Amino acid sequence: MKNTDEWKAVALPLADRIPMRRIALFLAFALALAGCAPGGQGPALTPSLVDAQLAVTDASVNRRASTGLVARFGGPYRHESAEALVRETYADLLRASGVAGLPSGVTLLNSAAYNAYSLPDGQMFISRGMLAMVNDQAELAAVMAHELGHVISRHIAKRVVERARAAADTVDVARAFGDADVTRATIAAHQLSLAAFSREQELEADRISLDLLGKAGYDRAGVLRLLQSLDRMGGLTRKLAGLQQGEASPTASHPPTPERIAAVRKALQSNGNSAGKTGRETYLAAISGVAFGEDGSAGYIRGRSYIDPKRDVAVTFPKGYLVFGGGAALAGVKQGGKVVAVFSRANPALGSDPEGALRRLTANARSEVKIAPLSGGPEGAIAAFTNDNTAVRVAIARSGETVWRVLFTATAPDGDFDKDVAQTLASLRGLGDRDRQLARPLALRVARAEGPGDVRRFADKVGEAETGAQLILALNGFSAPGAVRSGASLKVPEFAAP
Repeated sequence: MKNTDEWKAVALPLADRIPMRRIALFLAFALALAGCAPGGQGPALTPSLVDAQLAVTDASVNRRASTGLVARFGGPYRHESAEALVRETYADLLRASGVAGLPSGVTLLNSAAYNAYSLPDGQMFISRGMLAMVNDQAELAAVMAHELGHVISRHIAKRVVERARAAADTVDVARAFGDADVTRATIAAHQLSLAAFSREQELEADRISLDLLGKAGYDRAGVLRLLQSLDRMGGLTRKLAGLQQGEASPTASHPPTPERIAAVRKALQSNGNSAGKTGRETYLAAISGVAFGEDGSAGYIRGRSYIDPKRDVAVTFPKGYLVFGGGAALAGVKQGGKVVAVFSRANPALGSDPEGALRRLTANARSEVKIAPLSGGPEGAIAAFTNDNTAVRVAIARSGETVWRVLFTATAPDGDFDKDVAQTLASLRGLGDRDRQLARPLALRVARAEGPGDVRRFADKVGEAETGAQLILALNGFSAPGAVRSGASLKVPEFAAP
């Protein structure tokens, strides 16, 4: 599955933004290399393509990759009715595939990212975030059928072998020429060939998923609706982050979602849409109560505010910022990344002499540095300077027992830059009653809408008035509030029961 955490591509920690299949691939390949390095003779210079091929089908390699990935992405997620429906749907697809010997289980992951992935031996994983995005049983089947298409076609094993060949060729070039430019050109050429290979794989997996859905009795248009949901989430991400729709990079590992949508729509028009089941109400009933968003271990993001009950600290960014991360590192972006703010926990000792700490931190600045105490907020100090046409503000700020190192940079600062910095730092605080009310886990429930206005009302209840309504529309497959009819079933986040 295409990396489907698009709507939070800038709203989640970096680890959750890395496509899960690439991590699985990396682990399997790394283990392959470790297994073929000759003991006592230093590292192997040329990976064995045979070893790479064997490694991706070796049970122990898959077992280790599975264990590591499940742990890395929040561990398994338990929800009886959702798990039952996932098992039932996957069993239908396995019967339709006619492929024997594949694992019949699907592991749900406790991750808010919109993701699904598979290992070379057929193990399949779906995040609870993906369950939140899917809108019916046919779309759920499309998620798993796409992954099953990768497994049936041995795409992952093939890609490991291609990576091994690229590594081997690069070593050979380096040996023969001893020229860094030639080596870099070789690497770039392999990256382009691998990207094209992967793009075709995604389109092939889409074609397989259409066939499997039809054979299993599901509405084949579920594949199209799923891709359209991904595209909406991508559009929401770009909108919230202030980004523009752009061309896909030639080295992108997946074709752009619109390209996949066009290919699937053409296939449906050519071959006819099946009259298979959609299963919307069945699906919505099964996922009711599934956890939504972050689990709170690194704090909570509510709109433009970050709230951390463990450390009794909260901060609110000005309008125009998208907030992500939490725990040890928090970030806000504005103007599509032209303005970036990063909060990171610092050594408490810095709080005893913040101005001295800032002088040390800015010692290598290439322009005059002005340092002043913070005013109108937490204790601390702030340094202001410019580096290579980038405006930089660095602050040391104490909130309760926590000391933060705060960095604001702007490559194209607007007239509000320093006001934004001051406002954000002034908002750093211990938790108030409203903060504590919002700092609770969310879960999905199914609500009946009486009309378009209910979308914003649902979002208001959980403190997400500014962006929550847009998210609810995207989660439910609507492009605008006016498309929500009276009586429509909506997935909406609400505070989970204690």
